[in-house]
Amino acid sequence: MSSVIFHLPPPMQKRAFHLMLAHAKQVHEEGEPVILTHCNLQAGTCSSNLTGSRLICAACRHSTRKTAEDVGLELVPLDMPEENATSNHLSRNENAELIEGVNSCLITLLRVLKYDLNRLPLLRAIKRRNFRTASALLKSMNVLLSKRKVHRIEVLNGRYACMKIGLIAARKFGLPFNTLDFSCVGKPMVFRGHTPHNRSAIQERIRRNPTDVEVAQEYYSARKDRRLNPFARKHQYFELPSAPPDTQKKIAFFLSSQDECESLGPEWRSPFRNTAEVVEQACKAYPEYYFCVRFHPNQSKILSDITSDYHHLQNLSNLRIYYPTDEINTYSLVDWSDVVVTFASTVAIEACWSGKAVVQLGPSFFDQLDISYTPGSLDEFITLLGTNTKPWPNDAAVQFANYDMNDFDELRYLDYSAGEEKPVGFHRKGSALATPAKKANNLANKILQKIIGSQLARSRDAA
Repeated sequence: MSSVIFHLPPPMQKRAFHLMLAHAKQVHEEGEPVILTHCNLQAGTCSSNLTGSRLICAACRHSTRKTAEDVGLELVPLDMPEENATSNHLSRNENAELIEGVNSCLITLLRVLKYDLNRLPLLRAIKRRNFRTASALLKSMNVLLSKRKVHRIEVLNGRYACMKIGLIAARKFGLPFNTLDFSCVGKPMVFRGHTPHNRSAIQERIRRNPTDVEVAQEYYSARKDRRLNPFARKHQYFELPSAPPDTQKKIAFFLSSQDECESLGPEWRSPFRNTAEVVEQACKAYPEYYFCVRFHPNQSKILSDITSDYHHLQNLSNLRIYYPTDEINTYSLVDWSDVVVTFASTVAIEACWSGKAVVQLGPSFFDQLDISYTPGSLDEFITLLGTNTKPWPNDAAVQFANYDMNDFDELRYLDYSAGEEKPVGFHRKGSALATPAKKANNLANKILQKIIGSQLARSRDAA
């Protein structure tokens, strides 16, 4: 009988580990045979073990095996493939997808942009080790699929290489797949046939949500509430920019964290990647307008240089730049502006709800929801700024609020009624090893970030 493969994340990722096992148990209970797969390498490099520690790998294997025994599902280890086996060959497309997964992992965990990943020997070494690990797992998964009858594969998220192997293998063998993750409020979501970062599929799901205005009012009010939003609380004393009295239009640019977009893969590559050029051209084309640029506070943790392209723009008389560490209240700036321009930022949907004219530049989770203007080039954008831009209907903003707050997939073996996810009928075994392994990896990542940040800074100073 054909089975469903659930490729497990490391047990150090406790919530994700519980999520995958809970869904596996439910699928098995509903009548589909389940195979659990896991990394069985001795010194692999992955999102939970960037240094390739053998001790962390040992803790991972032990906890996974013991937990699988507890849930009573078949566990198949993915090992190093045999030397000279035909399964050792991966196609160019498979290798390219693995590389994207490796980049996604390192960009996210180390906060380094893609163009810096090959600049330092340390980063290149981590990339090579992560690629070798994922490559071995993919080859082993391909062998398993060639020997067993499987009709679907399920993985966590599908971005990082060691999880992405399930999606790559599914495509190779013509199998459907599901991905799992948590919603913004911590509830489980099953994405059937796509990943959580598939823009079109996510926006289709958003559109299936109700237009409950009361939910939307509660949602957007909470985001502005200083008691609930730490960013709003921290920036409550923000003073609005002083535009000249003869200013014809006030325009606010909101940047997003570049590493978040870069980590999502080629489908998220934007024609407006050079945001400083976009701002400069707009300021020069419309000297009668006043512009503000608001960096996202999360950008302060990015190790790559993200601000130097803006330094020469500070001399423009019709521009005010707020850098990541500046005290800025996003919602006050939205209210101040006549037009809100975003680069993949959630501010787009919030500004639409607030009745502002919105322009989205580049891909986002809202670019197909009819909440904004979406010019496809810099020339189109510059022309658009000279027109009478108006607010778009906020129906999709209402649906997004309902999606973000209430859209999830019920899992019988996860209890999240108290605001905290807890497994039902099972629990992670081997926590005495898995918990310190996670702490060791977190500490190692912090040390790596300090070393990498220092090395990148020195290389920039030397340039």
